[in-house]
Amino acid sequence: MHMQERQGPIAPEVVRQIKRTIRDAMEPFGLKSVEVWAGEDHDGDPVIFIEGQYDLSEKPLELGITGQVASVVRELVRNAGETRFPHIRHKFHEKQMVAKPDRRARA
Repeated sequence: MHMQERQGPIAPEVVRQIKRTIRDAMEPFGLKSVEVWAGEDHDGDPVIFIEGQYDLSEKPLELGITGQVASVVRELVRNAGETRFPHIRHKFHEKQMVAKPDRRARA
């Protein structure tokens, strides 16, 4: 694959699907915007950058939710034929509460 192809714009439908996926999962936690853009990681490899901006939410952040969202987004991107890895950054409010883990969940 040519470098130019890998560095091309992200298909608008893929951008829409990424934004919808993150909105659906993260809106209860104060999500106010999602930006998606093509770029390069620190090694110079082409990647997809995704950044969510959040307001303070009354609802505590669920443990593991960002990892679940990342898995869904990776699968979505791969299924769309996109070869670039999605890097997701969630910029939560500094005072955002996190749900306490369920004690019964211990192994």
